[in-house]
Amino acid sequence: MTEHFSGGDEKTAAKLVSHEEYLDVYTTILDIHWDTGLWYIDTHAGTGKTIVNDNGLTIDGSAIQAIENYSDYFERFYLYELSEDHFHKLHETLADRFRLEFDVYETPSEDHDFLVAACDNPYIRIMQMDSNEGVNFLAEHSRSNPHWFAFIDPKGLTAKRSTLDTLLERGNVDILLNYQSTGVMRSAAAEHSRDAVRRTMGDDEWPRAGSAEEYVQLFKEKLDENRAIRPVLTKDLVSPHDERCRFDLVFACKNDGARNAMEDIMNQDTLWEKASNRMGQSGLGDFV
Repeated sequence: MTEHFSGGDEKTAAKLVSHEEYLDVYTTILDIHWDTGLWYIDTHAGTGKTIVNDNGLTIDGSAIQAIENYSDYFERFYLYELSEDHFHKLHETLADRFRLEFDVYETPSEDHDFLVAACDNPYIRIMQMDSNEGVNFLAEHSRSNPHWFAFIDPKGLTAKRSTLDTLLERGNVDILLNYQSTGVMRSAAAEHSRDAVRRTMGDDEWPRAGSAEEYVQLFKEKLDENRAIRPVLTKDLVSPHDERCRFDLVFACKNDGARNAMEDIMNQDTLWEKASNRMGQSGLGDFV
């Protein structure tokens, strides 16, 4: 039987704290001011849970957080997971957690058949496919008036810049991206991984031997060129316990109020303490 994804740490928990706290704000504001529906998009949904330490402790992932706490607000949930094993683990985990029934079937596409797990109450569609293709298809073929919250949390350099461009051009969307800062930095220096960096950055205009900070800043500047959004926010996630690997939360939206709310969430003094508590740890506050 497929196990849940293993390898989470304080950065994983901090990311999920930010995800949940922003959804509190997002659903509160949009439920009042947006009357044509809210959709939740999760591009790398995984298995639903993450194993975060050697004792087998698991924490709920982004999809479980969204469905458990915000199903009264979102009209639809679209979850993407490329791994077939993880896809099955995800719909089984959701079915068990929320006592749901999923209809699992195969759907043909131009390139290959892919699996879908469908539940109608709440409306959930899990697609076993590349999320870059899936999000582009959804943006092109669905109606434009629902407001989307898109959570992009890739494993490795698999989230294409072109997918972000598609979302931004669609409009009516808030985007929270887990940017692979250290991964981009290391891959940019290796000839065999240039294509992966090119997909992530969107072009060839990036240094071959820059710092993680430089790649994040350049990525932010490229997104800032889109006039349909407010200036992009970034937040470095460097664990107080492990500074070797850096991720950055990247947030893009059009609304000043939403941007200010996310800025407060990103810059709060208690983020790492909350992450530690979520993992069942103590004493992390001594490091921050």
